[in-house]
Amino acid sequence: MSMFDGKKILLGVSASVSIYKSCELIRQLRKEGFEVKVALTKEAQSFISPLLFESLSSNKVYTDVLEENSYMGVSHIELAKWADVIAIVPATAHIIAKLAHGFADCPVSLATLASDKPKIIAPAMNSKMYENIATQDNIALLKKRGFVFVEPMVGELACNSVGVGHIAEVEDIKEAIESLFFEKSLVGKTIITTASSTQEEIDPVRYISNHSSGKMGFAIAQMAFNMGANSILISGPSNLKAPYGVNRINVKSALEMLKAIENQIRLCSKNDIYLIMAAAVSDFKPKQPSAQKIKRQSKDMLILELEQNPDISKSIKEKYPHIKLIGFAAETNDLIGNATIKIEKKGLEFIVLNDVSRKDIGFDSPNNEVTIIFKDGKTKNLPLMSKKEVAYNILKHL
Repeated sequence: MSMFDGKKILLGVSASVSIYKSCELIRQLRKEGFEVKVALTKEAQSFISPLLFESLSSNKVYTDVLEENSYMGVSHIELAKWADVIAIVPATAHIIAKLAHGFADCPVSLATLASDKPKIIAPAMNSKMYENIATQDNIALLKKRGFVFVEPMVGELACNSVGVGHIAEVEDIKEAIESLFFEKSLVGKTIITTASSTQEEIDPVRYISNHSSGKMGFAIAQMAFNMGANSILISGPSNLKAPYGVNRINVKSALEMLKAIENQIRLCSKNDIYLIMAAAVSDFKPKQPSAQKIKRQSKDMLILELEQNPDISKSIKEKYPHIKLIGFAAETNDLIGNATIKIEKKGLEFIVLNDVSRKDIGFDSPNNEVTIIFKDGKTKNLPLMSKKEVAYNILKHL
């Protein structure tokens, strides 16, 4: 079961060379549990056959403004009623202009204008067209009316030039669509989430670290944005993509992470700030890292002298007592006991305990099963679910 099972997306597709991205978007949306139907402009059908979209979506594709039948009734009206969200991907300057000025003469514009549901647009066009004052005025008008735009990137364009107008990444578009399904219960709050492992240098080519992938922290940062927070992610080294809508700050060592947290707290002033310490921070670091690569020696062993890293949660709570802290405990034994000790020691609101000795929920797993332990001693068990769902359940307790 997915948290998006049964949610309905009407995907409007207009004529752009980036139309292939809409095919990948359908695949990703259906993987998350969404049901998808497609409306195509006449010009879009010249790029990709409606048959492909029918195969990908497992639904009939709306291609004809005059299409009516006993099953659907007036097609664009029925589709508008059916959809929970309308997403136009890719969106050309032409379709954006139509929607801004109320023209309804194609399947996409008809269904969109007939709907009062949330709408999301991913523009794709030449940079001169995108930057043209007419297009920018149309975009501003639609934003004022509540349309959500997934902004295009700077990249290679169809005209063999480089500029803004390259359609956003499919993953970002999917995450932007998902964000529309959440109540904005965290509006006004700043959520700073740490993620991944830290690296403590031994010499220029070696370091001490751990197996944390960062997936849990990234999921929390994404979900915080989905729920309306100002979401800031401070991450150790990770190959994971920055979550949509999240301000990502990259660090390496525990000390760098501490300084980055303090800097963000100062920038946020006295706002309602939560710090969620999902990162697996190295407890120790080499006392004297070598400036040169350590060479193999005739001795059988190399002795490293380690010293403790600062306790980030404790340091932040002592310096900024107004910050609300949520901790994570990755334990392998005496789970409840070890986790509970940290609540008072670090001044936590609650701690999220997971058993990293288990192979199905340990490091790098897409799923997790955790226990939330509150400072009053109460506990809440979350059964095995995706880390995205775990993140949502954690954030509901802020």
